Parts: sequence; structure tokens; C-alpha cells
Amino acid sequence: MIHHVNNEFGSVCLIVEYDEKSQWVFYQWKGFIRMQDIKIGYNKIIEQVAENNAIAVLADHSQIVGPWNEANEWLTYDWTPRAIQAGVFYWAINTGNDLFSNISLEMFLSKDSNGKYKVQVFEQLEDANKWLSNRIMLDPNPKRPALIQTPEKKELPNIAKQIEANKTKQHKTTEQENGKRM
Repeated sequence: MIHHVNNEFGSVCLIVEYDEKSQWVFYQWKGFIRMQDIKIGYNKIIEQVAENNAIAVLADHSQIVGPWNEANEWLTYDWTPRAIQAGVFYWAINTGNDLFSNISLEMFLSKDSNGKYKVQVFEQLEDANKWLSNRIMLDPNPKRPALIQTPEKKELPNIAKQIEANKTKQHKTTEQENGKRM
């Protein structure tokens, strides 16, 4: 099912669709997007990810006009953690020719994801599609660092203490032997 998000003027600014065959959520932004459009749109993307148990998102930014970096803080600290929690692990982004949109994207992606998701940027939608298909085919159940159980830490024996204890023990034995000789 295709979902549309309209801007305040009634024009479609975002199309979101779960691609059942590919098993990812596809979204495409259009035109100039404002902060409220971004929040509504990206929340719709999370809905689709969660509803369909998707691990991947294919983004088409090729038709965005102008900057959208005012949303970078919100995307980084609000949306991204919720998207990861909803299941996003792979994210392929197709860019366009709009310099300001590309700078906004670069600024957003400069924030470190700590390996919680894999993102790749492309100049052609077909290349993004191929990359995402390969990721899903190679690892359809990716392990996220936050979800990996770490084994309980075991204390390693303190070698220095053991050496010191052995020296003390050896020293006492030597003293006792010397005492018996006298």
C-alpha cells in the first residue's frame, strides 16, 4: 500500500511504500520539505518499518529541493534511535543534484551511528537498490551491537601477585632451611 504525506499546501511531499518482494520500505521525498513535513514523513516511515518487520529502507532524495538541515538534530537524536528500535539496519540513500539537499544529508550522516545501522549513499537509484538487495541477501538477520549478548567478564589472575606470592613463599622456605642448618 502506498502512503502519501502532503505538505501544508496540499502537495505530496513524500511517498512511502513497503516493497513486499524486496522486503524493505521505500520512500521518496519531493520538492522543498520543511521541519513539520520531515517529522510527519519520517514517523510514517517508522510505522511502515515496524508494521512490516522491515530491516531495510531505500530512500530516494533525488527530487528534494533545498536544504533540510534544520531537522538534523531531530533526525539524529529522536528519529534514528526509534528507527533502529523498529528494525532498520540497512539504509540506502539515492541523492539528487541539489547541492543544499546533499549538504544537509552529509551533515546528518556525519553523526556516528556507532555501527547500529549500515548506510550507503548513491547517485543512482538502481545502484542503491542493488546494494540493498545484496545486503539483505547476504545477511537477512543482521546482528546489532546493542542486541548482541556479551559473555560475562572473567577476572584474569593477577600474574604480578602470583609471582610476588611465590617469591615470598620461596624466601620463607629458604629462611627455614637456613635456620635448620645452623
